[in-house]
Amino acid sequence: MEKDSATIIKRIVVAIISILIIAYVVSVGLKANFTQIKTETANIMTVSDSIPTKGYFIRDEKIITYDGSGVISYLLNDGEKISKDEAVADVYSDTQAANDKKLIDKLQQQISDLEQLDNSVNSILMAPDDLDKNISSNLSKAKVSASEKNFTEADKNITSALYSINQRQLVTGKTESYEAKISELQGKVSALKKKYENNMPNSINSQKTGYFSSTVDGYETYYNTSTLESIKVGDLDSSKIKKKDVGKNVIGKTMEGVYWYVACEVTADEAISIKESPSLSVDIPIANNHNISVELHCINQKDKNSDAVVILKGSYMNSEMINLRREDISIIKNTYNGIYVSRNAVHDQQITETVTDKNGKETTETKSVKGVYILVGNELLFKQIVPVYTGEGFIICMQNPKESDLVTDEIGVLKAYDDVVVEGANLYDGKIIDRTSS
Repeated sequence: MEKDSATIIKRIVVAIISILIIAYVVSVGLKANFTQIKTETANIMTVSDSIPTKGYFIRDEKIITYDGSGVISYLLNDGEKISKDEAVADVYSDTQAANDKKLIDKLQQQISDLEQLDNSVNSILMAPDDLDKNISSNLSKAKVSASEKNFTEADKNITSALYSINQRQLVTGKTESYEAKISELQGKVSALKKKYENNMPNSINSQKTGYFSSTVDGYETYYNTSTLESIKVGDLDSSKIKKKDVGKNVIGKTMEGVYWYVACEVTADEAISIKESPSLSVDIPIANNHNISVELHCINQKDKNSDAVVILKGSYMNSEMINLRREDISIIKNTYNGIYVSRNAVHDQQITETVTDKNGKETTETKSVKGVYILVGNELLFKQIVPVYTGEGFIICMQNPKESDLVTDEIGVLKAYDDVVVEGANLYDGKIIDRTSS
């Protein structure tokens, strides 16, 4: 009897241990099945389909020379528009005269600003706090511009800050009028003008209408717009393009017209994609210029299977663009905006739906749908996606696809900021995830 009791107890213990082992294994399996899931937020992103290359900038450029002596003071900044016979610089007898002229211009601008403030004292609507923000912002911009050696822009920022300071003086009542200050400045201007009224500067004029640059690099005459169609693959090699010595009498140049061109070597396939692109732009990192709109001027190619020289035409101009020559650029063929998802989050699912024909007969139809699993609460849901661009390791999906873009209307569509599953095993629509376990 005791032996039978011991046997029963032993069997019960073994059964309990077996149950515990099974429960442990199931628990581990469930945890592995349910909790090993990684998600990412589906954010909005803009990407470009681009071709990195080397661009050689070509312009019709006319050298400006001056054979006399004296101190040259430029009247224009690089990249500014200029008309034929317009003065690009004045020539003074010495440095002091040149500096006096710059000071006169600065004082006259201050006089103009103060007169404007006096005339608008009753119409200034900005509060002192807003003016303080303007002052702080312009001083910060001036600091950044100076650090980038853009002293012209820094000077503009400082002038704007001074204008806001003077506005604040009027708004807060610390100054009733700038009449006395204007009179003082006018006296200084008159005194300075008397110093060289009998020694007026000579002017250096532009012979062409276009854009001015004080920089001459020696490549101005190597290529021009008349040679664009004759540039072949290999012609843009830096070892073949020789610069000319810049004479001591050269003081700048004028870029004729409003268009510049950039020549780039590309592969045959790239040439085709550029030709077929509905819109084109260029990214020029060194000039901090992005997505500058351009047009395709021509493609120089031996045959359709050979590499090519693509010539693009643009018109955007500033102080950096006017002096570009041979730079790293990217030709942007298309820009896509949509929902970003990792490629490993994308799955193909077979969807079976009932279809009714025109005679009212119902049949089932199976379709392959591309989509992702998203986590809503504790449940996985399969959502359809409509890819518009596939990159390296990611896909950009349409934000608000039309019904005609969808494979089926039986399931929902991925939305921005959904919680997308990028890692996980045994995924299926409707699966419940135990997120309390770890």
